[in-house]
Amino acid sequence: MRSAIASLALLALLGCGGGGGSTLGAQFTQSSTPAVPRLIKLVQKSKSNARVVVQAVIYGPDASLDMYSFAFDVKIADPTVVKFVAGSAVAGNALTVSGGQTLQAFAGLGTLPGGGTDNSRVVVGVSKLGGGVGNGIAGSSAAIVSLAFEVQKQGTTTLTLGGSPNPVVLDHNGAAIGSITYDSASASMKGVVTGGGY
Repeated sequence: MRSAIASLALLALLGCGGGGGSTLGAQFTQSSTPAVPRLIKLVQKSKSNARVVVQAVIYGPDASLDMYSFAFDVKIADPTVVKFVAGSAVAGNALTVSGGQTLQAFAGLGTLPGGGTDNSRVVVGVSKLGGGVGNGIAGSSAAIVSLAFEVQKQGTTTLTLGGSPNPVVLDHNGAAIGSITYDSASASMKGVVTGGGY
C-alpha cells in the first residue's frame, strides 16, 4: 500500500512538471533611438533559447556614400550575464563588392592593458579588400555584420557601440565619413528562466 501511494505521489509530481528542468532564455531590447539615415544601431536578427543573433544595421537610403570599411566595438556592461560567441561574425549586405573586391568580417574579444582577454569588449571590423571604391545604401537599411551573444545566467546587461578611441566608417581612401554616426544609446540583453514546474 505504501509503495502504491509513493508511486502515485511521484506520478503527480511528474505530471506537474516536477520531473522537468528550467530553461535559461534570452531577451533582447534595442535602444529607443529613432532609425534615421546614416545611423548605425544594434537590432535583433534572430533568437534561439539563450542565444541572440544581433545585427549592426546602417539606415538609408543614401547612394552618395563611399563606405569601404567599418571599425567599432560592442561593449558588454556585465560579461558574467552575457558572452560573445566566438566565430559568429558574418558580414551583411552593407558593403557590396565589385571589380575583384572581397569582403572580410572579424570580431573577437579585446585585450586588457596588462595583457589577457577583455570579456567585456568585442572588437569588430568589416571591410572590403582589393582596392576600388566604396558604396552607398540602396534601401532603407543594410546589415553591416551579424554577431551572436549568449546569456549565462539571470540578469540584465547592456550592449553599447563604441570604439578605441571612436567607432569609425572609412571611405576607399581611408578617410573617416563623419556624417555617419553610431548609436550612443545602449541596447539591453536579459537572461530569464522559464519552465520548471510549480
